[in-house]
Amino acid sequence: MQRKIEDITTELMRLSKRERLEIIRFLLFIDNRSLDSDDIDSAWQAEIEDRVHAVDQGKAIGIDYDEAMC
Repeated sequence: MQRKIEDITTELMRLSKRERLEIIRFLLFIDNRSLDSDDIDSAWQAEIEDRVHAVDQGKAIGIDYDEAMC
């Protein structure tokens, strides 16, 4: 049986502030984890591929690690 948003909201209002905050943290965590993680991973993957292609094509050159860290 599917619960209505109104029923859930009413039940949430009966919880203590601490319990509601725990639920909020959980909801924000699962929402951000599922969406942002995939977007970030694919953005980094594309960036890595672009950098490798640039080096392979001679459009970018690397520098020594010690020199870069100075």
